[in-house]
Amino acid sequence: MDGTATTALTILLGGSIGVLQGALGAGGAILTIPALVHVLGVPLEIATVTSLVVTLANATTGSFHAWRAQRVLPRTAITLGVIGVVGAFGGAWLHRGVDDTIVLALFSVVMMGAAVSMARGRSPNDPSPITTEGLGPRRLARLTVVGTAVGLMTGFFGVGGGFLLVPALVTALGVPMRLAPGTSMMAIALNATWGLAAHLGDAHVDPVVAGLFGTAGVIGVTVGGRVSARVGDDRLRRAFAVMVAALAIFTLVRDLPGLISLVNAST
Repeated sequence: MDGTATTALTILLGGSIGVLQGALGAGGAILTIPALVHVLGVPLEIATVTSLVVTLANATTGSFHAWRAQRVLPRTAITLGVIGVVGAFGGAWLHRGVDDTIVLALFSVVMMGAAVSMARGRSPNDPSPITTEGLGPRRLARLTVVGTAVGLMTGFFGVGGGFLLVPALVTALGVPMRLAPGTSMMAIALNATWGLAAHLGDAHVDPVVAGLFGTAGVIGVTVGGRVSARVGDDRLRRAFAVMVAALAIFTLVRDLPGLISLVNAST
C-alpha cells in the first residue's frame, strides 16, 4: 500500500471510529488499537500509546459537546476519572510483563463480557434510571469499584475504558443510555490522561498516525454526538453490544494462531 492510500485509510478509520465514539461513548481505543495493529501494521507497543493520544483528543471533544447539550453527569464522570488513576498506573506496570499475544487475547475476552452485559440491559438491582448527581455511600462504593477497574484496563490495554464504562454506567449505576456516552467520554478523557502519564517512561508514539487519526476522529466525534441525540436508548445499547462483540470475535480469531503457538511453546 503506497503512502497516499495509507494516509486516506488512516483518515477514514479515524473519522469512522470518531463517529462511533461520539454516538456510543466508547469504541475509540478498542477500535483504534486493532485498526493500528491489524490494518495499518503499527507495532502494539507503539499502537498502545498512540491510541491513548487519539482517545484523549476524541474524548475531550466529545465530552465538551455532550456537556453543552446537557447529556452528561459531570460529577459522576470526574469521580470515576479521579478514582481511575491508581488502576491506570497499576495496569501499565502489569502490561510490561505480559506477552502482546496474551494482552490481545485478554482484550477480546473482556470486550465480549462488556457486550453481553450491555445486551442484557440495566441491572435489576437498579430499576430506576439515575439522572441526578447524588453520591451516597452505596453509589460512591460502586463508583470506586468501577473507576478502579476501568483505570486498570486503561493502563493495561492502552484503552480509554469506554467499552467498560458505558456498560457499568448503564447496568451497575442505572444511568440512562442517553447520558452514558457523554459521561463516559468525560471520564475517558481523565483516564487517557492517567494512562499517558503512566507510560511516559516508555512512551512510543507515531506522530503522523496520531495526527491523522486525531484530526479525523475529532470531526467524527462531533458528528457522532449529533447522531446520538436523535437515537433512542435501546437502539444505542444494542448497537454498542453488537459493535463490541463483533470486534472481540475479530480480534480473538486474528490472534488465535499466535496464542496457540505461545501455548505450544510453553508446553
